[in-house]
Amino acid sequence: MKKILSIDSGGIRGMIPAIMLAEIETRTSQPVCNLFDLFAGTSTGGMLVLSLNCPNPAAHQLPLFSATEIANLFHQWGHRIFGNRLQRADQLLAERTSEERIEEMFREYLGNRLLSETIKPTLVTAFDLMAGQPFFFSSAKIKRNVDNDVFMWQAARATTAVPSHFEPLRLPASSSPFSHSREVALVDGSLFASNPAMCALAEAHALFPDEDDFLVISLGCGEVPRVSSPPKRRRILDFSLTAQSDCVDYQMRTFLSEERYIRIQTDLVPGLDRIDDASEQNLLFMERTTRGTIERYDDVLDHVVGLLVPSPLQHLQLAVA
Repeated sequence: MKKILSIDSGGIRGMIPAIMLAEIETRTSQPVCNLFDLFAGTSTGGMLVLSLNCPNPAAHQLPLFSATEIANLFHQWGHRIFGNRLQRADQLLAERTSEERIEEMFREYLGNRLLSETIKPTLVTAFDLMAGQPFFFSSAKIKRNVDNDVFMWQAARATTAVPSHFEPLRLPASSSPFSHSREVALVDGSLFASNPAMCALAEAHALFPDEDDFLVISLGCGEVPRVSSPPKRRRILDFSLTAQSDCVDYQMRTFLSEERYIRIQTDLVPGLDRIDDASEQNLLFMERTTRGTIERYDDVLDHVVGLLVPSPLQHLQLAVA
């Protein structure tokens, strides 16, 4: 069985799956990179899977960060990326320096490690504005063609480039999965894959063509429960992203059984679901809410741990079967 982790987009709400993964690390006593064969993420999910698979320079098979460390880093990352609420007079200055802030942060934490160096195969989504098409950073494919290698910080910068907050990341590219071009202008992959689980499953089939048993653990970044009245215009985009994620969820449940596709999502309070609210109050709210989700999904998480780290008895049963 090949095990896949997929993490949604969600901005600062990426703290939610980070805390979930910290809980899984605690229950398994293993780093997350040891538990899965393939990682996929969009936007903040892409940043997470890259961080979880960033090799420690002292021991390349060990991660530079644990999931617990990453969850705690959101307090620093959120402030550095989004800052505090700005006065109108300061807004233009913030727009001019936002790309510099986020690039500096990713360079600091991910260093000059290349995408081809990820501990496990890692897929990160982006969208190419030049071609109007999806773009995939695939560490496994880059290892077979190192001429297209990029820094991990560049992949993180591209997948988190929310158009309303950051300029695209421009890179020379000899090829993309869909067309040939000399340059790509990459933004947040949630434009087409807010929930990258189906992209992850497709990548898994390509990487492991002889495998017919896949387990997909899909982590959301929280969503507000549905309302009965039509959404206001400013909420249409949010609803579109949720509908896109629900569509992928439907597809995954069609292709995989309940035993092989497990989706964990956190309910958020309306008005407290912004992707850019890095205030300490909001971060503490997300921590408390995620702890509540962990309690609610306690049996599911125990089941997930059993699938990720089979007991000796389970290994024996599988061998006999």
